[in-house]
Amino acid sequence: MVTALLRIRLLLAIVGIVLLGCGMRLEAQPTAKAQDVNGDLVREIHPKPTPTPFPIDAHTATVPKLEFLPPEQMAAADVELVTANEAEIARRAGLQGFNLERDGGWGYEQAVCPVFPDHLILEYSLDNGAGDVSLFSVAIPRGEAKGGHVRVIPVRRRSYSLWTPASSNALTLNDFNHMVIEGGKGVDPDWLTLSLCYAALAGGHVRAALVPATPAEEFYPLFVPAKLTVTDKGGAEIHLADITHYPDPKAKAMNWVLTFAQTGQLLKVKHTVADEVYERPLPATTEPKAVPVQGQAVDVSKPGK
Repeated sequence: MVTALLRIRLLLAIVGIVLLGCGMRLEAQPTAKAQDVNGDLVREIHPKPTPTPFPIDAHTATVPKLEFLPPEQMAAADVELVTANEAEIARRAGLQGFNLERDGGWGYEQAVCPVFPDHLILEYSLDNGAGDVSLFSVAIPRGEAKGGHVRVIPVRRRSYSLWTPASSNALTLNDFNHMVIEGGKGVDPDWLTLSLCYAALAGGHVRAALVPATPAEEFYPLFVPAKLTVTDKGGAEIHLADITHYPDPKAKAMNWVLTFAQTGQLLKVKHTVADEVYERPLPATTEPKAVPVQGQAVDVSKPGK
């Protein structure tokens, strides 16, 4: 009898603990109260936030912050950093088929990328005339970069691209992602400037097509303005039309599409000819001619008509 009573008490204690736990769970997850709206019960639904490397409400697609400076306009500290790394730049460029000592006439300019404050980005070029232009990019780590080294990214050798173009080359993607890691702050939320800096690393000068601020700034052909698209899985795509050489009629605008994972890692890049919208005048029109209607006219305003 005593054993049966102990079993019953133990069972009641277990049931009480289970009910208490259920009550705690219900308190921890309160449901939204339904509200009466015009006779209908409406309950507010909160969708799950989509993780993305860039803020969806970021208003950065109007003022790009990338600029290019010749050596005489660079900061003194940056010029000293270039001088201190000249030998390493020449060595790594030589490994990529660029001989800075033998081929005279090389020059460089700085691509000022505020999204990479811990790196000095340079564009080296050699112009021997039409059809013979060489170009490569250099990224030099500053004092704050962690574990960085001088990087040389080949773009064109004597006007010829690599087997895999620098714009979509896996080595270029790897260098870009490592520069983000070395900065120690993750991917910058300014997605427009970030994509422009990648394009500068992989293709030299770049200028994005944006939404014109005034009608006077609008010119043809038109291009799709830079835009950010967030996927349902939390990744992001940046579309950018490069109009650097316009209004040169012989130039072709190029479209960049950069795909990022939700962690901020750059996964792939597409570089294709951009779509253009041209202005064409409409043909002259003549006054419309009235054509008489056959049959008897019917007054539809009368009853029964």
